[in-house]
Amino acid sequence: MFVSIHGRACFCATFVLAAFSVRAPGQDPWADRVVSYDPGSTPVGGFKDPQTALGSPERFTGEGVFPGVVSVFNPPFGTDELVSIGEGGHLTLGFDEPITNDASHPFGVDFLAFGNGGFVDVKWPMGMVGPQPTLFGADEMRVSVSSDGVRFVDLGAFVEGFFPTQGYLDAGPYATSPGSFPTDFTLPVNPAFVLASFANATLADVLTMYAGSGGGTPIDIGAAGLSAISFVRIDVLDDGNPNTQLNVEIDALAIVPEPSTLALFGFLVLAGALRKKRQ
Repeated sequence: MFVSIHGRACFCATFVLAAFSVRAPGQDPWADRVVSYDPGSTPVGGFKDPQTALGSPERFTGEGVFPGVVSVFNPPFGTDELVSIGEGGHLTLGFDEPITNDASHPFGVDFLAFGNGGFVDVKWPMGMVGPQPTLFGADEMRVSVSSDGVRFVDLGAFVEGFFPTQGYLDAGPYATSPGSFPTDFTLPVNPAFVLASFANATLADVLTMYAGSGGGTPIDIGAAGLSAISFVRIDVLDDGNPNTQLNVEIDALAIVPEPSTLALFGFLVLAGALRKKRQ
């Protein structure tokens, strides 16, 4: 397990926090259907299948080419994992389960957007963020939401990939085999963190800051004035500059569920058992 820096106690605490938000059995936290897709004028070639944005975010990427876990230093990059939206384009996804505006959600976040942003590794392949943290693949997107699929309310601009995806709690930054303990793709990272918060962070440091989360751009629908929504639209605006090639790559969207203290207690017991087993 990836516990060499912070030890078993830190790992177990992180594992517990990963389980803090749960969804009832049979419910699906991912986007269920593509409503519309316009690649726009500047999408990345080969990444024009909007169906790739359905379902869960990727945990392992590069199969058959450069296989490796998805980490904050190694984002997904397959043509079957991402869809690209260029200038003037958009992607609209629908959900069977509503995304609710609920202050009881962790940090007030209602859903998460996953892309292909990552931290520049200044000590490759060790996995370390530099003293002046730098992201690659992190692009601006415009997000709108709707309850009926007809009237959309603009929530504003967000950075896709601001909190890069992390697939596992127990795998190195470029591990070529999947880990055993997945992160929680429905648990947001604390939005109070800014880019500078990650200065000089190792992967172990990032895992501690993520507290079990799998990353993703956190989005609160409160500004829309809607109690619940079932449609999310992502736009890339045309900046009118022929010399730019703006685009955004989307892996998946995830609904943030209600917190469950019962589930937390259950995972406390499980984490304690795992810790005892390894002593």
